Parts: sequence; structure tokens; C-alpha cells
Amino acid sequence: MKYVGAYWTVFAPLMKKSIKKRFNKEMAGQAIRHGKDEYRRLLSHADDLGPGNPMAQNAYFAYVFAAAWLGSEKRITPDEMAFVMTDVLESRLLRTIFGMMDLNKTPKKWERDMRKYEAWYRAHGKGYPVNWVVHFDETLHQEGSYYYFTRCPICEFCLREGIAELMPALCSTDEVMFRLQHGKLHREHTIANGDDVCDYWIVGDQVKI
Repeated sequence: MKYVGAYWTVFAPLMKKSIKKRFNKEMAGQAIRHGKDEYRRLLSHADDLGPGNPMAQNAYFAYVFAAAWLGSEKRITPDEMAFVMTDVLESRLLRTIFGMMDLNKTPKKWERDMRKYEAWYRAHGKGYPVNWVVHFDETLHQEGSYYYFTRCPICEFCLREGIAELMPALCSTDEVMFRLQHGKLHREHTIANGDDVCDYWIVGDQVKI
């Protein structure tokens, strides 16, 4: 993947603050100091997801956290790293950004976004085959947005890099992100846990299921 430093620039101070609070200053310094090089290294190994890919930001987001975790020399456990990720997502900056979306008012928001990605993949996927493969089933879940993936490049990359144990923590950020958008994620399967699909049923947090 092309190196994009903006993700590290934005997230590194937030990760450092969380790690310092949850562990200590030394751990935070090490994770960020060495993590910066790990971030660049991970991107140099990662598959090119294609220009204009609306899902590529998910990979950059994931690899920022993976880099800090590797920077700590895995002294932070994957479960502990999940708490760090939650701290970052619940920071004032990201709460403000995500909070601008209310999934009670725009219940089909994520389905629309995934259909945009589907159109991008239909046009460009042959040139960038290592990508998400998204499906829709309109016979299920009339409320909210529903879709599922049968391929995840982040999961494949982490497995190839020998860091698959971090995947459940990365997947857990979905629930936090949707909660900050006044939504709720209902999920039964993830590829990271060995399932064939990773499913997303997203509704507003005022919807009674």
C-alpha cells in the first residue's frame, strides 16, 4: 500500500495518551517511537487496494494500531490493545466526527456506502483482487443496513504477517464506531474467528429488535 502518513500523525498522539494512562510513560514512548517505523514497514508489505478505494481507510486505520502494538514488542496483549483502540475512538476528536452521524435518522447510510464500494470493486477489482468482497441479502433485516463480506484483506494480511491474534481486537472497533454514530451492530460471524463471512446488521440505537 502507498504510504500515507496522515493516519499515523492523527492517531499516534491519541494512542500514546491511552497507553500512558493504562500502562506507563515508558511503554507509551516505546510503542509510538518504534511503531512509526512499523507502520511504514507494514504498509510496504500490504497489498495495494487500488486508487480511490472507499474502503482503504479501514486498512490504514487497522495498520496504525497494529504498528503501535508491534512497537510495544507485543508487551500489550491483544485484549489490552482493544481497550487502547476504544480509548482512541472515544477521544473528543473522533467522538465529534462520528457523532455527526445519527443512524436513527439515516438508517441506510452504511448500506449506501457499501453499495458505492461494490460499484468501485466491480469497476476495479480485477486489477486489485485482494480486497473486500461484499454481498447483500435484501430478504433479511428490513431495518437498518445489512451486508456481509466473504473476503477481508486486513484479515489475510494479518495472518500472513503473523499477527492474526490482533484481529479480534480490530474487529471489535466496529461496534464502538457504530455506537458513536447512535447505532448498534448486530453480528453473528467474523472471518477473523474462522467463519466464512463477516456480517453487519446496523440499526439506530433507538430501534427495538
